Amino acid sequence: DLPVPEVEYHNIAVKPSQVQKDMVASLGERAEKIRGGNVDSSVDNMLKVTNDGRKLALDQRMMNPMLPDEEGSKVNACMENILRIYKEGDAQKLTQLVFCDLATPKGKVAQSGRIAAKSTDNPELHALEAAIDAETGPEKPPFTIYDDIREKLVARGIPREQIAFIHEANTEVRKKELFAKVRSGQVRVLMGSTFKMGAGMNVQDRLVALHDLDCPWRPGDLEQRSGRIIRQGNRNKEVGIYRYVTKGTFDSYMYQTVEHKQRFIGQVFGGSGAASRS
Repeated sequence: DLPVPEVEYHNIAVKPSQVQKDMVASLGERAEKIRGGNVDSSVDNMLKVTNDGRKLALDQRMMNPMLPDEEGSKVNACMENILRIYKEGDAQKLTQLVFCDLATPKGKVAQSGRIAAKSTDNPELHALEAAIDAETGPEKPPFTIYDDIREKLVARGIPREQIAFIHEANTEVRKKELFAKVRSGQVRVLMGSTFKMGAGMNVQDRLVALHDLDCPWRPGDLEQRSGRIIRQGNRNKEVGIYRYVTKGTFDSYMYQTVEHKQRFIGQVFGGSGAASRS
């Protein structure tokens, strides 16, 4: 009967850049051609359009690393919130989680980490991650959100050793060591994907904030994320969950889709849609 912290949800909606607006229009044109049967599915299809739409909603540099870093992007909004909360919780060594399923770290370290975790992760999520990898390739891309946020936080004064990626813990031993550092406050910001941090991770002791940079595919994935911080054993009585949305992009579509799925599940199992509202 241990208590769990009270949670306050913060929906952070940012305006799209002109580049994002133009690219969203281009995605719409691609979708129309696909629906009209004017494109071979091997060349373009709705899965590719959806994947590009998610990337674009996250950051325009996901589409082209040469595009400018928009000051008002949701990635920068997230970075500013992480920095503010870090400073506010410095005396207590309070910690934060950042979830992002796109643009995860790649290369030998991340790949070996995936192999080590295959026995515990959800097979459906592995299939999704494999599909993303098949498109982006196994090598480290020229731009990743993870590196972008970490470098900005380090430049603003957070020690590099206090920011970690779950993908860098490529064995069970290293995972346990990393989790212990988060619980003790040695690591103050931990970034990862739903695939790696959505279940079976107990680092709640000092967690005060959780950031959802993108929207996962399933309602249960959002619940798994939230379950990392709304958890018995958290010393904080109040915590915050921050969800970031770029207006006029696939973000709205993704969250609406997840909401509709949750409402349907609530109706099936509870006889009404009340359980879907949060």
